[in-house]
Amino acid sequence: MGRKLKREVGNWVSGDRFWGRESDIASFTQFLDEGAHVLLIAPRRMGKTSLMREVARRIEPRFTCLFVDLERGSTAADAIVELSLAARPHANLGERIGDVFRSIGSRFHEIQVDELKIKLHDALAGDWQTKGDRMLGVLADHDRGAVIFIDELPILINRLLRTEGSRITPAGRAAADQLVSWLRAAAQRHQGHIRFVASGSIGLAPVLRQAGLSATMNGFTPFDLDPWDWDTARGCLLALASNYELELPAPAVSRILARLGFCVPHHVQMFFSHVYEDARRRGALVCTVSDVDRVYEERMLGSRGHAELDHMVERLRLVLDAERAELAFGLLSETAVAEALTPSSARMIVKEPAVLRELLGVLEHDGYLRLEDDGYRFVSGLVGDWWRKRFGFEHVSVEQRGYA
Repeated sequence: MGRKLKREVGNWVSGDRFWGRESDIASFTQFLDEGAHVLLIAPRRMGKTSLMREVARRIEPRFTCLFVDLERGSTAADAIVELSLAARPHANLGERIGDVFRSIGSRFHEIQVDELKIKLHDALAGDWQTKGDRMLGVLADHDRGAVIFIDELPILINRLLRTEGSRITPAGRAAADQLVSWLRAAAQRHQGHIRFVASGSIGLAPVLRQAGLSATMNGFTPFDLDPWDWDTARGCLLALASNYELELPAPAVSRILARLGFCVPHHVQMFFSHVYEDARRRGALVCTVSDVDRVYEERMLGSRGHAELDHMVERLRLVLDAERAELAFGLLSETAVAEALTPSSARMIVKEPAVLRELLGVLEHDGYLRLEDDGYRFVSGLVGDWWRKRFGFEHVSVEQRGYA
């Protein structure tokens, strides 16, 4: 195989540890070369951050690449603070960015990060847009084009929308509109000089749609990141097995892929890690089909698997208010127990057609369900099996209730 892959689960990877995605990298890079602003779309754990990091590594000789992580952000000013910190390591930018904040000036490179964050927030008080515009002006005037990768933008916008609990408020909508409109205007103003890439672990489109702000991101080109195909996933499993000297016959590899049903890179690596640890405990570095089935039931669907997959629940609670989240859980549990969500069953669980359309849109967009001939089914066999084991015991199907 020639590549020393590591069984890293949960962390982004690049370079020699980045597997596959060559066609995705080529298409993504072409968009950036053409000056496009990109909205990276994929379900959680598909490898969005790794793709952005690997693309940045490859284009770094031609572009200045800045990574802005907004996962912990709660205000628009937090986005400007994180952008400032991302620019600091770049020698030709940091000093000029420091000049934007006159109260900090030449000390921009000297202050410890925690203290600098406080000073930046103080400098931005009531005026984040002006300072943000000046910072982007510095980036646009730089000798190389800039690519700003904004991770977890949907998380920040969702927090702005729901400042007083789980429901969207008028004040929250105004704050979110202000930030997204500023970003759109900046993208238009600096077209050809700055490229923005936005992504997140929850879908941006459903968040904006619920607030009536969908049009604010029209200037961004959608880029869908699909799961690995079976050949790519098989190659990764064989490379991992080679590196860890695990005998993984072709039938066992096929069984892993069949059990997953949808090759999310994180799930492929997680499955291998459990298979390898199981073989080590048995004292025999070999894995058979029966070993795969046992590990799947005991580990992938067990308590450790629950810890890895609980984010499927957490993310829905982020996107939806409490009432809609419970309805979404009902739709997913019905799908898991009945194996397919039929139109009649869906209408019995969610009475209001508009709400049902909204929820099914979220569940499709974020990779939980897909529409097939007989109704909606789980995209991932793993997630469907996990949901059935996690919530099926407490769910009474529509048919059992006597409604169908």
